[in-house]
Amino acid sequence: MNLETMTEILKMYDLSIPLYIWILIFPILLIVFRYLRRSNTKLVGPRRGIDRTLTYPRQYAIGWYYLCDSDEILRGHIEHFYRLGREMVAFRGDDEHRQVSVVEAYCVHLGANLGVGGRVVPGTNCIQCPFHLWEFDGKNGRCTKIPYLNGKIPEKACLQVYPSVERYGMIMIWYHPLNEPPHYEAICIEELFEKRFEFRGTYRYPNINMHLQEFTENAADIQHFGPLHGQMLVPWTEWCVPFVNIHHTPSFSFVDEPWKIMFYNTAMLQIFGRKLESTKVDASIIFHGPGSITLFRFDGKFGRLYLFHTNTPCEYTKLNVVFRVFAERKISRFLSWYIVGNWVAQWQRDLFVWENKIHKRSPILVKTDGPIMKLRRWFNQFYLSKEDNDKDVNVNDW
Repeated sequence: MNLETMTEILKMYDLSIPLYIWILIFPILLIVFRYLRRSNTKLVGPRRGIDRTLTYPRQYAIGWYYLCDSDEILRGHIEHFYRLGREMVAFRGDDEHRQVSVVEAYCVHLGANLGVGGRVVPGTNCIQCPFHLWEFDGKNGRCTKIPYLNGKIPEKACLQVYPSVERYGMIMIWYHPLNEPPHYEAICIEELFEKRFEFRGTYRYPNINMHLQEFTENAADIQHFGPLHGQMLVPWTEWCVPFVNIHHTPSFSFVDEPWKIMFYNTAMLQIFGRKLESTKVDASIIFHGPGSITLFRFDGKFGRLYLFHTNTPCEYTKLNVVFRVFAERKISRFLSWYIVGNWVAQWQRDLFVWENKIHKRSPILVKTDGPIMKLRRWFNQFYLSKEDNDKDVNVNDW
């Protein structure tokens, strides 16, 4: 049975799943038990005398970061986090506004951890220390009450507050090592507020052993698409689909907003070497800041799907990666699961490289490698200069 005959047979059925999905599924079902193979790629263990993490910049990039989903912070509750090398707590006020606040975890008085035994003062947006019951306003961090003090509260009795935005069901925080206010606004796509889009789920991949810069730099490295992403994979797995390849047409551009870059890719399937135009998907990716929050937009005959891909460091070379999916309601849940699963499977193809490589500060490049060094110069805006880095204010320095 050739490809044309199989296509005509499938067209006879009125199925809600797009034709090109059935074109993929049908041969997979026929040969899956014989041909599918799991990748044997393993992470290389620690090497004697080499600490690859030391080759990377010892800074956390300035920008907006995903902290958690909104529903993880309940009214009047506190959650403790370790992100960007800092201890912090997030809590939702118990007043009518129910606003989320994110502050440093340790009380400025004698250092008690507000995330262990602390509480939200009922009816307020204040957090109370469990040690001496000092209370702090979540909006500005100022101490509002010391129960055993009749006089004026010291001006320095103030917690570090991380500017935060609650949008699209997630909480984003602004990080600056010198605690400067936001240099640009958190990501906002008006279209996602429309009723035709709905949330389709969160997928978490904690403790990825890589540096944030590697993810962003990957967008400029157009020559890696063939070797790592040219093979079709079974969604959510490392299994290759035999005889099915992916043809990529990537491009990359800087835009007017200095904190933003755009990446574009048109992908379509090749089955037995033949390109299938009906499978073409156009992807546009916004790097909103240093790659900590990126937004993928997938457009095809099926409709439009948005995928937030967030990277939040705990340590310099350890990321918590979270995917959050929004799709047009007309897109079936199976199809959105399939599209996201394809992206995650391809992203996982990069991991064995990212988690084992070093950072080459002066790489040997050729003309067709892509604008890697140009991207590095752009990325440097999210790092402190050497002089400013020496003044780094870490609220966890005791």
